[in-house]
Amino acid sequence: MRSHPLLVAMAILALAAGPLASPPGDGCRDAAFAAPQRPYVAFRRLEAGNPKSGKAGWMDVRTELGADGVLVVEVLDEGGSDYIRNRVLRAALEREKQLVARRQAAPVPAADRKVCLESQLDESGLLRVPLRQAPKGSDDLVIGHMFLEPGTGDLVRVAGRLAKNPSFWVSHVDVEWTYARVHKDIVLPVSLYSVAKVKVFGHSTFNMTYDYRSVDGQAVSAGSLASR
Repeated sequence: MRSHPLLVAMAILALAAGPLASPPGDGCRDAAFAAPQRPYVAFRRLEAGNPKSGKAGWMDVRTELGADGVLVVEVLDEGGSDYIRNRVLRAALEREKQLVARRQAAPVPAADRKVCLESQLDESGLLRVPLRQAPKGSDDLVIGHMFLEPGTGDLVRVAGRLAKNPSFWVSHVDVEWTYARVHKDIVLPVSLYSVAKVKVFGHSTFNMTYDYRSVDGQAVSAGSLASR
């Protein structure tokens, strides 16, 4: 049975795990886009919808990534459209679990990581580093920029567009991840926002925030970063 255009558009939620950048070094920096692989516990809020169709839904979940690389998801509360919750949000979380397991079993080789071009200081005071396309066959080809703190090299934001449209129905998908120091010097994604332009149905949106409670087995202050 053919997928509903809205569901096809929200296939971009395979990116919900968010990217991680390797620590910046001298010269050109690598950015390996993959699900977080450090053990953590985080509460998340997921919201998605399509204004033209009038469908919208939300979900509060507890996620735990163990040292064994297995992501466990527990739904705590939910509301809105059954379609969005089951066919979009739950599907996204299931897809993330699969991506995490696959990347745990076969990490992305250094040679296959996204590479960047020469960085420059942005008007916001951050280092803006262009990202060019990764090799064919990657799960998450995003062309755009990553933004770093000049003094610390901390990743602050990654913004771009999928290099390849998910389907005929989707003309483009814009994504933006926001990062912060979650615990000590550990930088992890704290939010993901995406807009997909869908033929006939207009723009579909997805938003997810993280509220970390522990990283590497160490407690994190409750509610410290999810709202940033």
